[in-house]
Amino acid sequence: MFKRFCTLLKKDLKIAYRNFFFLIVVATALLFAALTNYVFPQKINIEPKVFYYIEDKSSSLQAVNRVIEKAKLQNNKIFEVNSIKELEEKMNRDFNSLGIIIKNPSKKPEIEFIFQGHENQKIRNALLLSFKQEILKNMNISMPEVLTETLNKYRVVEEIPFNKIMIPAFIVMESILLGYFLIAALIFMEKEEGTIKALFVAPAKITEYLFSKIILMVILGIISCLILTLLTMGNTVNYFWLMIYLVLGSIAAALLGLILASFFDNISQASVWIIAVSVLFSLPFLSYFYPSFTPNLVKVIPTYYLLFTAKEIIFPTGNSGIVWTGIMGLVIFNIIGFILTAKLYEKYLLWE
Repeated sequence: MFKRFCTLLKKDLKIAYRNFFFLIVVATALLFAALTNYVFPQKINIEPKVFYYIEDKSSSLQAVNRVIEKAKLQNNKIFEVNSIKELEEKMNRDFNSLGIIIKNPSKKPEIEFIFQGHENQKIRNALLLSFKQEILKNMNISMPEVLTETLNKYRVVEEIPFNKIMIPAFIVMESILLGYFLIAALIFMEKEEGTIKALFVAPAKITEYLFSKIILMVILGIISCLILTLLTMGNTVNYFWLMIYLVLGSIAAALLGLILASFFDNISQASVWIIAVSVLFSLPFLSYFYPSFTPNLVKVIPTYYLLFTAKEIIFPTGNSGIVWTGIMGLVIFNIIGFILTAKLYEKYLLWE
């Protein structure tokens, strides 16, 4: 059994080498490392633009005006507009923006916030509370003290430079998800050449065949990840947990590619599904760079947890629960996914 498995793995390594899989992985990792170190800036402002409209600029709105002027000094992305229609038009043109309409019925300030609709409810509540608190302060109205409890008070969490915050995204994109494309391409290649049927004429087993493909993707993922992290982060990363995460993530991506490839005979038939799955898996990257964008649909996509698990491993904040949740999720997915993949390949390959 072990000898057969080693033979299959040796064959897959040769095929991957001849079809430039290793070259693609190394070149992509080097490109991402170069972009991180020399192209992407260390700082970038991703705060949302704020458009506000004041319906009646009377003296009773002085407290509100003071809050807005103070906010303008701290953030240069706050703009006044001349009408509600203009406010809505500007928000429609800018995905990362929100609006404020300030009215003054009966000489009492009335403030209406307009959101895009994708914002996290917690972020909305925090924004409303902070704005309300600032207004009441300027009106000399005291608010009840809010009890704040600081967790990990002795741990200093430094701000992550923008170019370095890209690294977890690159790891998920290249070191993990690239295996999803490569393994599907490898399976279609073998289907078209009739290699799979030839293999199972000999006493080869489904599990040996699948393990060989999965380990190939794990090797490619490790090479990619090590090149990227060593060239950008050096020895500041916990490589033990990073490798555990990477191995499990690469297995998950490989299983996904194997499952998808089992339903089609060639890459032309599968292209629409490959693109659709890729687009779906890309949505959490918006949440990663714009945390306010966290609709429930995004939270059920696996890459959402892959991204934030990778971020916590590379830039630890002390929240080990994120890492454990991500690791355990991958373990459960891999067990179920491998059983499902073996059943599918028994059905679609052995009995074809």
